Amino acid sequence: MIDLRTVGDLRTAQRITDEEVEAAVDAFMADPLPPMFVFRHGYRLNLLKAVRNHPGARVFMERSDVGPALKRPFVRAAILLARPKG
Repeated sequence: MIDLRTVGDLRTAQRITDEEVEAAVDAFMADPLPPMFVFRHGYRLNLLKAVRNHPGARVFMERSDVGPALKRPFVRAAILLARPKG
């Protein structure tokens, strides 16, 4: 059976921590082509795909006139709405 829960759902269920979400955001902000991000309980997420699939995050990441402080919340939102593989 396919797990359709988002990172946000898994965070609410305490399967993923806030610290792990922040680490995923940090990883993407440091390198927009990071390897697969692996959460502690084995969930895996392609960060680049998560950001590309989120319209707001994709637009903000493509803008050169927007700094990291404005990009970060969009990356976080993209990660929280993404569906990791378990």
